[in-house]
Amino acid sequence: MDVRSNFRKSVIDLSPYTVSGHPAKIKLNQNESPYDVPSEIKEEIIGQFFKMSWNRYPEVFPVSLPRRISQIHNIAEDSIIASNGSNELIYTTALAIVKDGTEVLIPQPTFYLYEKVVGILGGEIRKVFAKSDLSFDEERILEESRRIKSGLIIISSPNNPTGKSASPDFFKELLDSTGAIVLVDEAYIEFSENKSLIELVKAYKNLVVLRTFSKAFSLAGLRIGYLAAHPETAAEILKVKIPFTVNPLSEFTALKLLDHGDLFARRIEILKRQKLEMVGELNKINGVKALQSDANFFLFSTPLAPKVIFEDLLERENVLVRDVSSYPMLEKYLRVNAGTEEESKLFISSVRACLNAVRS
Repeated sequence: MDVRSNFRKSVIDLSPYTVSGHPAKIKLNQNESPYDVPSEIKEEIIGQFFKMSWNRYPEVFPVSLPRRISQIHNIAEDSIIASNGSNELIYTTALAIVKDGTEVLIPQPTFYLYEKVVGILGGEIRKVFAKSDLSFDEERILEESRRIKSGLIIISSPNNPTGKSASPDFFKELLDSTGAIVLVDEAYIEFSENKSLIELVKAYKNLVVLRTFSKAFSLAGLRIGYLAAHPETAAEILKVKIPFTVNPLSEFTALKLLDHGDLFARRIEILKRQKLEMVGELNKINGVKALQSDANFFLFSTPLAPKVIFEDLLERENVLVRDVSSYPMLEKYLRVNAGTEEESKLFISSVRACLNAVRS
């Protein structure tokens, strides 16, 4: 019996999503915050969570977190859908929109999960590749978007893995130019020089914005994210969302962290400075090229092949970065996120040590 005959061809042809799980002293490969939630805040959260009933289901769809987020952004409460990480909402939004033959525009290179989900659902992917400096080709995206009367456009801004952002004026023109839903993934917006597009959901029914607590709020381990859209749009997406996916601990923790906005704002500024210093120091090394970024990570290349420098950094220096050379247009690059000051300095010295070892 060939059990695979029961599965979609689009699934058979896929590989599971993976991230290199190598243990490392310095872990700079997943764009996480290097700073954990402070112990005193953890203790407060766990103390209150201990008193909750664990034998009862949570709310079908969370209410408290969407209410708080709607107040922060001054938008309608029913514009917000909370989720078990923003990745869940990529699947949910695509499931609500994409069927066989649905046109989906995805600028390249970008987060592979978008293309994977659309492929599973049978969508017809239109790709617009970045300019030579890896910035968005906004003119070509607009040109393609005008041809799409219905469907989906997915843009990560700041973009993973390039770190480039599209301009605010571009998004307004894009939303006016197409009948498709425009899904903007703002996982790294807290590190950007641009403002979030969330307030635009009041004016544009075809805008969906994704946000996450995983990056700037140090909560990658508890999986909490949310979607913002016009209430009419959010209502359609909510129809296909899996119920009970947000556990009470994650929601309660997110609410508590929002009470400590000043702490995370300070951390964001530290990481932005660390990133700039890392880019500057790398560019002082002969043959190394680090690219400017609008996120908490950036791309860099060395005279060595990405696989070689990746393995050398890990084996020789116990430093883990991300080899992104399999992405289109990124054949020479690796990606690294800003760490603590100590981690960032060790990363720079490790790159120097690896290159010196090869050259000697």
